[in-house]
Amino acid sequence: MLKIEDLKITINDNHIIKGISFEAGPGEIVGLVGESGSGKTITSLAVAGLLPENFHIQGEIHKGDDSSKGTKVGFIFQEPMTALNPLMKVGRQIEEVLKINTKIGSKERKERVIKMMEQVQLENVEEVYNKYPYELSGGMRQRVVIAIATILKPSIIIADEPTTALDVDTSQAILEIILDINKKVKSTILFISHDLSVISKICSRVIVMKDGRIIEEGSTRDILNNPKHDYTKKLISAANLETKVEVATAGENILDIRDVTLYHFDKHKKEDISGNINFSIRRGEILGLLGKSGCGKSSLSRAIAGLSGLYNGNIIKKCSNIQMIFQDPYGSLNPSKTIGFILSEPLRNKGISKAEIKDKVIKTLLEVELSPDYYNRYPDMLSGGQRQRVSIGAAVISEPDLLIADEPVSALDVTIRSQILELILKMQQKHGMSVLMISHDVMVLNNTCDRIIKWEEFIK
Repeated sequence: MLKIEDLKITINDNHIIKGISFEAGPGEIVGLVGESGSGKTITSLAVAGLLPENFHIQGEIHKGDDSSKGTKVGFIFQEPMTALNPLMKVGRQIEEVLKINTKIGSKERKERVIKMMEQVQLENVEEVYNKYPYELSGGMRQRVVIAIATILKPSIIIADEPTTALDVDTSQAILEIILDINKKVKSTILFISHDLSVISKICSRVIVMKDGRIIEEGSTRDILNNPKHDYTKKLISAANLETKVEVATAGENILDIRDVTLYHFDKHKKEDISGNINFSIRRGEILGLLGKSGCGKSSLSRAIAGLSGLYNGNIIKKCSNIQMIFQDPYGSLNPSKTIGFILSEPLRNKGISKAEIKDKVIKTLLEVELSPDYYNRYPDMLSGGQRQRVSIGAAVISEPDLLIADEPVSALDVTIRSQILELILKMQQKHGMSVLMISHDVMVLNNTCDRIIKWEEFIK
């Protein structure tokens, strides 16, 4: 169903994919594994025909019966907010796929959309149908993207980190949906992930990529139980490694949340999301906030950062510099500006010379595991994990009093994840800043936080 022969991809004389070849048969689920920047997403975009014109492609990509026009390809994107039209209700966006590709009437289209929304575990589907992307949580948006990609039951499905931003329960539900589609229509699935535990659950075969090359491939069992390449061994070792980090001693409260209720407007009608939120963060403390996708964690973080006024109650801030690491890195980065400009922006108007600003930006790039070469690149030239590191760098470069980290490592592979967490911890210890670490991953919070609050504990 899918055959790639000697694929090479370059941009501005930079060789990204360096001659890779592999096949995937009908109904087969093949995992594409590697660190951020290894070339996984670029390869998948080439298969789907979605690479920008400035990328030069050599080699052959065969889909179906060598006639790609007759082969439907569904793409589940890594960053749902950038894949969805912010000005169109999500129900219409799913329905648009049917409107363009089928001749069924509007009534049947909506019925199929509602059924698909239920299959991807969206609740209150009639209400969600009429909502805009910004009104949904990251997890809900991802499920909408999955519905768009799979509603036509395509012959080939490319799933680029489809469960990265989801909590464990929702992630498992999404995997079951993908497996169900694979079983019913025998879709070939190219499943891209840095999470080997997910790969082991869903893939029959694994391809390991590094620096634009395939370094090892074989059955999932053989790769995970008997890896031959040192890099593959490193990935497997990192996936099984738990490191308890040192945390600082905390002082007086820097933030108090008192009787806060979050809300939004549905058809101009005010509706509560959640209420009775009460907690405090102490100076120098790392506080973990654990909850499922869609519970309101991100809405609360935006309210604390002063980016949303959709709440009642009191948010008492005893500091002036609050910065935020967003869950969706691409949506938080200006696509028309270079990485150097983005990182230097928080330092402007602070009485620092241009030379000093550039020096600090270069140091920050190195701290987040990016080379100085990235200074003149643009966000669309980076992988998802690399964009997340830029987002982290932009948040910490001004040395905030309070750092809100909304799923800061959810888009990163296991080997980079620990480095980013250690980086946040080093800066927290060096500058005494407080950190609100928001995640659905209890492992991340257990390894980094002084205290953990479960959303259910203070939501009545």
